[in-house]
Amino acid sequence: MGQAQNTPAVIYSGLTASATLAAKQYYLVKAASTAGEVIVAAAATDDILGVLQNDAAADEPVSIGIGGVLKVAAEASVNIGDWVTSSTTGRAKTTTTDGDVVIGHAIDASSSAGDIIRVVSALSRLYVA
Repeated sequence: MGQAQNTPAVIYSGLTASATLAAKQYYLVKAASTAGEVIVAAAATDDILGVLQNDAAADEPVSIGIGGVLKVAAEASVNIGDWVTSSTTGRAKTTTTDGDVVIGHAIDASSSAGDIIRVVSALSRLYVA
């Protein structure tokens, strides 16, 4: 796999880290229970805001990629073209499950947890016919 490039078309800012996210750059994030704060996503059905672009400490500003091609930390095996959602650790995993919130399509493959892959952003809820 070549070097993953991060080319977010849209970055959302104005939120802060609820707890330290220092080791969570490129993880999926969601709104925390405290207004204006984010935490790492922990389920495929979480209302994902986007992908954390920085490694903020608690109460520091965060940048969240929500459009374009985003670097994402993968959870084990992801294939090119797979729809991806959040694992329990906040990394991207493959899904075909109706109702999961997907962040987009993988354009790189992953074979190990923690691999950095690229995802074309298409944040939405997956509906399987």
